[in-house]
Amino acid sequence: MVARGAGWKVGTHVDALVSSDEVVASRPAPYLIFHTMEATGVDDVRKVLVAGDTPNDLLAGTRAGAAHVVGVLSGAHPSEELECSPHTHIMSTVTEIMSLRA
Repeated sequence: MVARGAGWKVGTHVDALVSSDEVVASRPAPYLIFHTMEATGVDDVRKVLVAGDTPNDLLAGTRAGAAHVVGVLSGAHPSEELECSPHTHIMSTVTEIMSLRA
């Protein structure tokens, strides 16, 4: 996992780290999201924002029932591809996500 390889530590840099080898099936299944919710004590998927740069990221967020499913265009896939996937928002960069705060 990139985050672990970068030396990120739970409790210091992030609230939880969950990788695909810790769940039964990876994206587009929703298990990574659900496992992360368990690890962070979130019990309401309507409080979850899922952001990703692949169609599988967006499909996983939708299948999980996340309140916000954000496609980010600064990653691997072009806007045409992400816009065809289920989503609530498409944003140019991850920094724009902060505009969704309530």
